[in-house]
Amino acid sequence: MKSANYRMYNRRRLMPDGDKAAIPAVSTFARDGFTVLQEAYAAWDAIDAYRRQRVRNRNYTFGKQWGDTIILPDGRAMTEEQYLREQGKVPLKNNMIRQLVKNVLGQFRSTQTEPVCVARDRREQELGEIMSATMQYAYQHNRLYELDSRTLEEFLISGSCFHKIGYGYRRGKQDVWVDAIPPSRIFFNSMEDSRLWDCTLIGELHDMSLADVIARFAPGDEAGAKRLAEIYGDVTEENLYHSYDTLTGERLDNLEFFMPVATDRCRVIEVWKLESRPCLRCHDILTGEYYKVDVDERSRIEQINSERKAVAKEQGVEEADVPVIETEWFVDNVWYYRFLSPLGDILDEGESPYWHGEHPYSFRLYPLFDGEIHSFVEDVIDQQRYINRLITMIDFIMGSSAKGVLLFPEDQIPDGMTIDDIATEWTRYNGVILFRPKPGAVMPQQISVNATNVGAYELLSLQMRLLEDISGVHSAIQGKAVPSGTPSSLYAQQIQYSATNLLDIFESFKTFREERDTKIMKTIQQFYDDERYLAIAGSSCGKDADTYTPDEVRNTDFDLTITESASSPAYRQISNDFLLALFNSGHISLQALLETGAFPFADKLLQRLNVEAEKQTDVSSFAAMPAVPTMSPVSLDTQPIMQPQTQSIMPAESQSDMQLPEQQQRL
Repeated sequence: MKSANYRMYNRRRLMPDGDKAAIPAVSTFARDGFTVLQEAYAAWDAIDAYRRQRVRNRNYTFGKQWGDTIILPDGRAMTEEQYLREQGKVPLKNNMIRQLVKNVLGQFRSTQTEPVCVARDRREQELGEIMSATMQYAYQHNRLYELDSRTLEEFLISGSCFHKIGYGYRRGKQDVWVDAIPPSRIFFNSMEDSRLWDCTLIGELHDMSLADVIARFAPGDEAGAKRLAEIYGDVTEENLYHSYDTLTGERLDNLEFFMPVATDRCRVIEVWKLESRPCLRCHDILTGEYYKVDVDERSRIEQINSERKAVAKEQGVEEADVPVIETEWFVDNVWYYRFLSPLGDILDEGESPYWHGEHPYSFRLYPLFDGEIHSFVEDVIDQQRYINRLITMIDFIMGSSAKGVLLFPEDQIPDGMTIDDIATEWTRYNGVILFRPKPGAVMPQQISVNATNVGAYELLSLQMRLLEDISGVHSAIQGKAVPSGTPSSLYAQQIQYSATNLLDIFESFKTFREERDTKIMKTIQQFYDDERYLAIAGSSCGKDADTYTPDEVRNTDFDLTITESASSPAYRQISNDFLLALFNSGHISLQALLETGAFPFADKLLQRLNVEAEKQTDVSSFAAMPAVPTMSPVSLDTQPIMQPQTQSIMPAESQSDMQLPEQQQRL
């Protein structure tokens, strides 16, 4: 047997001996598409109440506040709006929820934040700066600041939010992309852990054209394209379903699990499931590597160990001391994805292709107490309903009250006039009604009374205060005018208390963003190459471009946090004041001040300083050049050699310095 080209070391010098238990023989298992489809449908159907509650919260947020269904005593079911109109009332509303949501969004936008990556090994912090710059680039080209605002709005309305992180070609470039997934298309298993660590199934409903399905699941495969065309043979070129209004949520509100919204679309069901499988945990004593392989790889590992033992025997190493690959059987949990048709056909499947080893979704359910979701909007719906009810009742009372009713005795009607003539003359400008009153008879009079005071105004004022107390968004944080004489310290304290009431929501949403950004960061580490990093990070990384390799960034472990952005006014003011103090004390130069600070004119001033520095460098180089002697003509036939005109482009000080030796010789 031919010896291998590496040296076999004695195992005793690597690790102590140990008796290994025998590995039991097991077999892997697989799940058919129809079984997974049934599990996905069960998860979809289990959160139907959540979807209906979300639609109700959305309707109340955007003004559709009389749409709840009520059952009348006669058994009829109708909406509250229909019932009020049958009673002759106008369903009025005063949308306070929308203003509360907009105020919370304004608080979020007023504090701009950004992701910061910190290397666990402080010696690699310059790589962390590169990753931070790369994350900022991902924020910019995905428009995440705008997307996060709309996602927070969804979080306030439904108590949930979902993002999907992937890598692919879109909008003319290959990059990392982040998409906000409508909750109407998402399904997941029931969970109790508020951190969502007990998620074992999550998926999404896609409606795609047949061409997109073929391009996604059968690229360059004619036989696969024919198979997909047979699976979706009922897809038509024309939409024959109900045509929903364009700018409404009806299309998403009426989604079904198996049927697409339109007949010209193909329903594709994406399912990610945490599955268990038997694996071998391997420890290569020769190289010191730890890894895992499928149980089917056991024969290959045994063959490698046999070859090592044979080589060791030739080198005189005992078999017990050979550094072999040790294996240990265990059950591994892996995220497995499947793209299914409504009939259970598997269009694509496999293990998670991402380095983070999980599904591509980042989501948050608030507060998930005992597995329940309760949103910010849900807490104030009852107050909004009572406010609308009081406004409608006050309007009805005012409409049914007497306002300028004329009481004209019948026996006082003048001769030659009818009651219609009296009504016309009574309401006419400068009208005159001539009649002869009868002794002792009642004179005509006009009645105008105020609305009956039943305490509706006091109740309305109470509900307005309760709305602020329950939501936590008080008048101070809304920027409303305060009564005169209110101390500024009290006003600032009220703003602080209001911000404290919203702190739990903001921190929960911040956790969602950190988990999402961590997946973005790991996806960037997986798919970006070295040149891509440097092109994004720019020249402010602190090291030479040639010193970076893909392995440096990809193999570095980073901690990602969400911190206040340097673009915020408060941060810029503090940093600029600190840098100005260092500059005034002489600890930093002007160039360092402009490069580090956040001044609006910094780039222009730095460019000007660099131009002046280049001019000074050119002048110094010309001044250091030796003088060229003047060549005299040799004969009359030859042309004289012209003396270089270096003095004409030099400053006067340099010219005088070069002429000084000649003047001394003349003296």
